[in-house]
Amino acid sequence: MIVVSDSDILSMFGKAGAVSHLKQLFGEIYIPPAVYEELRRAKEIGFDFVDDLIDNIMILNLSGEEYSEFVRLVKDERYLHSGELQGIVLCRNRDGVLLTNDRRAKNFCKRDDIAYFDAKGILRSFYRKRVLNEEEIRSLVKEIEEKDNTKIKGVWEIFE
Repeated sequence: MIVVSDSDILSMFGKAGAVSHLKQLFGEIYIPPAVYEELRRAKEIGFDFVDDLIDNIMILNLSGEEYSEFVRLVKDERYLHSGELQGIVLCRNRDGVLLTNDRRAKNFCKRDDIAYFDAKGILRSFYRKRVLNEEEIRSLVKEIEEKDNTKIKGVWEIFE
C-alpha cells in the first residue's frame, strides 16, 4: 500500500511544520506530478514551507495506462483538480490511500472504494498510533488553524 497526498493536506501540515509527523505515521508519502507543480508554484510566490515538503516526499509518475485514465477523468470530473485526479488514479491502480481534504475528492473515493484520510482522520491517527498526545494535537490544530486560515470542525471527535 502507498500513501499519496494532494497539495491541500501537505500545505496544511507543512505550514504548521508537521511534515515529520506525517512521515512518522505513514512512512513514505508520494505526490503525483500535478501536486508537485502546485507546490513548486507556491514556492515561486514565496511560501518557504514548501522546501520541507519537497525534501520529505517523493514524486510518483503515472504509467502510460494511468495517464490515459487521468485524461479520461479530466473530461468527466470537471470539479476535481489535476492533483486530486492524479492522486485518485495512483491510489486506484496501486492500492493506495489518498490524503485529501477536498469534499469532492472524498466523495469520489467513497463512491469508488478508494481509501482516504482527511485532516481530522490524520489527527485521529496521530492520537491512536501515539505519534502525538492530546495536548500536542490540540496545539497542532491551533497552529494549523492559524497558519492555514482554516477551521478543523469537531476536534473533540479526534479523541474518541
